[in-house]
Order: sequence, then structure tokens, then C-alpha cells
Amino acid sequence: MNDLFLESRLLSDAGAVNAVSMRVEGKPAGFSMRRNGTAGLPEEINRREFLGAVGFDESSVARAEQVHGTNIARVSSPGVSPETDALVTDRGGLLLAISVADCVPILIFDRRKRIASAVHAGWRGTAGNITSKLVQYFYSEFGSAPDDIVAFVGPSAGACCYEVGEEVAGRFPEKSRRKGASRGKYFLDLKSANSDQLTDMGLARMNIEVSKHCTICNLNYHSFRRDGESSGRMMAAIAIG
Repeated sequence: MNDLFLESRLLSDAGAVNAVSMRVEGKPAGFSMRRNGTAGLPEEINRREFLGAVGFDESSVARAEQVHGTNIARVSSPGVSPETDALVTDRGGLLLAISVADCVPILIFDRRKRIASAVHAGWRGTAGNITSKLVQYFYSEFGSAPDDIVAFVGPSAGACCYEVGEEVAGRFPEKSRRKGASRGKYFLDLKSANSDQLTDMGLARMNIEVSKHCTICNLNYHSFRRDGESSGRMMAAIAIG
């Protein structure tokens, strides 16, 4: 981890460029970088600095529209993929980027076939098994083997703070939730739910890195739950190194 972003050593050692930006005091808007920031405004300046720090620029970025669904888009050029929450590429020089502020960023890499993916998994996407579907896509479209895939489940709302109602909690297995402080409330562990989807698809635990950081209680990250509409956004990104 440097002053601007968190990096997965597991992904880096496998040959993937990867980074999750942080909330940085002293930077414009706390180093927020919304997906649709206007040129010249603080968030556009932040994105330019972040992308430069990881060796890319705006002309090399592919983004997902992020509609809290489970659609997957295979991309070969920059731009926004509509109605999708997961991006996959086998093209070098292309940075896959998603925007988060409590939802789970998941970065996945096939170190042998050289395939990169970025997943945006909120509670809806997680309940819809977006991570399982993404790994199955690796298997069916690229012939990936489980032992060749490594994954980073990044900083997001943690089980320590992420409280939901019965309707949401009921969509998850009991091991991913525990009773909350008041009747009908539960603390939900989205990180473990997604890491379980990875192991259910055959990945070894040693090939999955899970961030311990909760975006709600850790002020080094932006959080919509904590800050509401004034919350900034982090960018999670991956590319074939």
C-alpha cells in the first residue's frame, strides 16, 4: 500500500497491474474519483493522478456501467460497457476499472492464460452469484483452470458495520450473516460471501486474498453508508502486466 492506493501482492506476483484507490486527506475531494466526473473538476484531476500512478491514462480505461446486476462483458477496447457489472479482457494495454464506496471490488487474474477481470459486487450482485458466474465465464470462454486463477476481494463494507434488514439477509447463507443490534437486523459479510463463491468454483483459499479493511469504519476509504450523498468513490482497477 502506498499513499494513493492499495495493491494486492498476490495479483502483482502473478503479473497483473492492480490498484484500489484510497481516501486521501489533503487531496481534492479526499481523492474521490466518480465515474462521470467533469473535466477540470477535482475528481477528474484525481483520476488522472491515480491512473498515471499505475501507468495508464483515460484513453486506456474500460469501465462497467454498474447497474447492480450480474451481466459480464468481454472487452477489447476502452469505453463504458452498458448494463454490466463485470469486465473481462485478454488484451494487454487495457485497464479495467470499477467504482466503489462500500460495494465489493473483486479483481481476478488467470496467470497462465493472461486474462484479467474486474467485478463490482454489491449485495444484489453477490446474491445473484456474479462472482461464481465470472469464474464460470473464465472456464467456458477461455478454458481456464482453477489452479491458474488468483483473486483479490478488496476493501468494502465489513461484517463489523454493514447492517441490513431481513429481506436482504435472507438471500444469503447463514454463515454470511449474524444477528444485528436490533430486531430484524443482521450484519452481512459480503467479502466472505464472494470469497466462498470463488472457492465453490474450485479456487484454492491460498489463491484468494481478502482485504480486512472495512470501508465504513476505516476512514482511509470512501463509504456511502458512512457519508451518504457526500461520499466519494474509489476506483478499483486491473490490467495484464
